[in-house]
Amino acid sequence: MKRLFCLICAMAILAAGFCTGCNSSVTKTEATNKGDAVHHELKTFVYSDFYREIYDEDTEETFRAYCEAVIKGETEFICKSSDFRIVTRLKMLASEYMPIAFAYANVTNIDSDNVAHIDYGMSTDEFLTKLKAFDDKVIQILDETCKAGYSDAENAIAIYDYFARNFTYTTYTSSYVAIMEENGICQDFASAYDYLLGQAGIDACVCNSMLNKQFPHSWSLIRIDGKYYHADPTYALSNPGTIRYFGFTDERRSSMDNYEEFPFTYGFESFDDPEGKFRSQDDRFISLSDSTNYELDLNNGQIKYVSAGTGENKVFVIN
Repeated sequence: MKRLFCLICAMAILAAGFCTGCNSSVTKTEATNKGDAVHHELKTFVYSDFYREIYDEDTEETFRAYCEAVIKGETEFICKSSDFRIVTRLKMLASEYMPIAFAYANVTNIDSDNVAHIDYGMSTDEFLTKLKAFDDKVIQILDETCKAGYSDAENAIAIYDYFARNFTYTTYTSSYVAIMEENGICQDFASAYDYLLGQAGIDACVCNSMLNKQFPHSWSLIRIDGKYYHADPTYALSNPGTIRYFGFTDERRSSMDNYEEFPFTYGFESFDDPEGKFRSQDDRFISLSDSTNYELDLNNGQIKYVSAGTGENKVFVIN
């Protein structure tokens, strides 16, 4: 009986362990130390408070229904509006927050009863195979970058660093291809970064401006601890030795590379934030603008780097 009782207790403990995190979007392994490996499960729906600010609830709920249909390979979903212009909005949102839907899940028409139809351009089995490969790739990136005990700032830096070490600037592709093949251009990288940040629970949206008033460029506006910061994964690629393009303010974005500070615009519909709700003015990461030869030590919440100005070895404390 004693042996049977022990066996029952062991089974109960295992069952409890398997249920841990069942209702959360990110499942973490039991970890006692910061930096331990974490296994992630994908969120089925990623969205930004930026779009909640500029769009109505019907847009969010329609995008949610679209995403939920796509992850099941379904060909119909309920659209909150019969206005076909919403399809353009769904496509734009998918670029940032559901990259595989942007690549393959085309809404062909909306019936009079607001049922929207999706064409994947392939069989359901073929699409679900691609979806599985995409999910696996995203989980691989998250597992490699976002470890146990990391803060939002540390996760955002870790994913930024992944771009710097692994991605290549080529030609326009899409956020889906950017993640799968690790190449593309600025708008691909910004959208891919936003999606990965969203999966890590960090709010982000695309930010845009003009270099020298003539060359458009896109990067990410991210929210950490309630404040907004700019992060440019494209410049991370071209400047792999420095982390100066993470966590900078509106003023630093403008002064470092001669971008027009006003108006920065946000999202692919170029919202210009007339009330300044998305202004980035906190200089928490300002000392990183002097960084070169940086090395992440996220388990200790630090970035070690050499000062570009003085050649001194320095340590930036993240939190």
